[in-house]
Amino acid sequence: MKAVIFDLDGTLIDSKIDFRKMKRRNIRLLEASGVEQGLLTQAMLNYDIERRAVEDLRTKGVSEEEIRRVFQKVSEIMNEIELEAIQDAQLLDGVAETLEKLKKLGLKIGIMTRSCREYANRIVEKFDLKKLIDVVAARDDVLKPKPDPEHPRHLMKILGVKPSETILIGDHPMDALCAKNIGMKFFLIPKRDTDFKAFEEYSHEILWNIRDIIHILEAEKLKEKKEQKFRQVTLRELYVRVFSKINRFT
Repeated sequence: MKAVIFDLDGTLIDSKIDFRKMKRRNIRLLEASGVEQGLLTQAMLNYDIERRAVEDLRTKGVSEEEIRRVFQKVSEIMNEIELEAIQDAQLLDGVAETLEKLKKLGLKIGIMTRSCREYANRIVEKFDLKKLIDVVAARDDVLKPKPDPEHPRHLMKILGVKPSETILIGDHPMDALCAKNIGMKFFLIPKRDTDFKAFEEYSHEILWNIRDIIHILEAEKLKEKKEQKFRQVTLRELYVRVFSKINRFT
């Protein structure tokens, strides 16, 4: 394993973002922009609200240019509410320690978030994590943020790693879906209100404590070293046998 990608809100920090307020304002805006009344609800994920709104506007013949204009306003609302939450955000227990130890193991570290770039940067600065993070990929860094594979693909390209060399750690079914969409191994960090049934369709392992990933990856590194040593010994034995046979015939 060469890299670890973390979700941000709920995984590394307790963000305090008021998602109810965000959804309420965006639904009001989208309905005022032509989306069918009642189609969108606050029980939906932001991802589903956006997807259904786009589909509905397209079926009504709204131009792509107008849809982009509407969603620029949606993005502005999201940015505003995210930035309001920075002051009260808290770093979760064990995060800094875990990131430091992962760096010592020689792993590349990335953050992938559906929050905006300014919010992500200011959070990283607030908790002095910049020296521990190689890349941050925010919502506005890609055309299609997670769970679309474009988001992790963008991040892994910068890190110089493949999905098979990367793990994703998050707290939300969207993170699990994102990992599935691109073929990454997924680790779930559950919270008190985690609905484990929502993860049943996704391959995953559970980290009851974020520090647990250190022990898992240390064990994997040790296993890799042993396998490499075994291959070297086996190859050396093969050379000895081959040269022994050659010497017999000379």
